[in-house]
Amino acid sequence: MTVIDGTRGKASNWSLGVATDCAKPSDIWVELAWTVLEAADAFGDDVAIEACQSVIDDYSNGDLPAQSDMNAIFGFVDSHAH
Repeated sequence: MTVIDGTRGKASNWSLGVATDCAKPSDIWVELAWTVLEAADAFGDDVAIEACQSVIDDYSNGDLPAQSDMNAIFGFVDSHAH
């Protein structure tokens, strides 16, 4: 089992108590985190994986992501975009 499989399985059990088809402002951050998590897992980047999991956890708790986690995610994207 990969990191992604375990996290997605855990996430599927979360009940946010809101309509899932309704766009919320923070959705973009969790979508980015899921996308980067898949790539970071493929590259074995533990720092990016941890940051993505933190953003996903924050989202599930109704919190905005920490700036340090977003910086790690953006750093991963920047380093692999070239």
